[in-house]
Amino acid sequence: NRCFAMLILIAGITGSLGQRLAQVALERGLSVRGLGRNPSKLNTELSARLESFVESESYYDIIALEKALQSVDAVIAAYAPHPVMDLDAQLLLARATERAGIKVYIASAWSRDWTNLKYGDFEHYNNHIAFEHQIATTSPLRPVYIFSGLFADLLYTPYGPGSFSKGSQRPEMYYYGDGDSNKWPWSTQDDVAEWTIDIMLHAPGVLAGDGGYFKIRSGITTITELATTYEKVFQSSIDVTRRGTLRDLEERLARLRKVKGRAGYFEYMGEAAAVVASKGLWENTDVTVLDQFRHPTSLEAYLSGEKTAGRMV
Repeated sequence: NRCFAMLILIAGITGSLGQRLAQVALERGLSVRGLGRNPSKLNTELSARLESFVESESYYDIIALEKALQSVDAVIAAYAPHPVMDLDAQLLLARATERAGIKVYIASAWSRDWTNLKYGDFEHYNNHIAFEHQIATTSPLRPVYIFSGLFADLLYTPYGPGSFSKGSQRPEMYYYGDGDSNKWPWSTQDDVAEWTIDIMLHAPGVLAGDGGYFKIRSGITTITELATTYEKVFQSSIDVTRRGTLRDLEERLARLRKVKGRAGYFEYMGEAAAVVASKGLWENTDVTVLDQFRHPTSLEAYLSGEKTAGRMV
């Protein structure tokens, strides 16, 4: 069986998603090699099961990249979602993958679907768009791009729908226009890890190097559902406030872009995401579902798990 003889490289294996991907790949009978700066960040049990771990001094450590890619059948770029890693690091890894003659490359995407966006609509995804364009026009490599919606870890943060915050007395969320009913696809990292490996092994054309765009999700939620589910699990109410019209939101975003500039986009990421959501552009239709996929995690189950683990209060 070709799948079970495969050696895959996970770049960024020490991260939260990287370790999950490695665990699932090993459970599927694959051989896993890791690439990263600090092997001590790995779970001890997981580290012992790797084929090897290649240490790199930085993302531009070409010697480490080429060493890590030797005899590899597939590459998964699980770099941290940082602008430099999304573009600079991925381009270096992709070029090294080309030189090694490897055809299967899972890009570091795992995001909301940016294929409907124009460059500049949502600054945080500009680097993904730039990477996809550069590889499509200059490389024989045909990456796999997986759109997972927002990671569940971010749903109840300032970067999630409604810009969740703890508030002075109780949690708060807010929206503009009809934003409380806008739809936001999301996924848990556990679901994403399992489905990514399943797509690599079983989606048509992937092992042949054909690449493709795949949309997955644990669920679709709204600000209203996020609030009611939180209240049910934690027995604590959330203040959900309408701050104005959609026009107010668009004008606020325009002001922030002018004042903060492009380098300060993290300070208006929530507003930019809400404008995109108001146009329905985050809704990932044509979702990929393979026979091998695990049952998706529900929002209530995810929150209950976080409560039990003490990660949310």
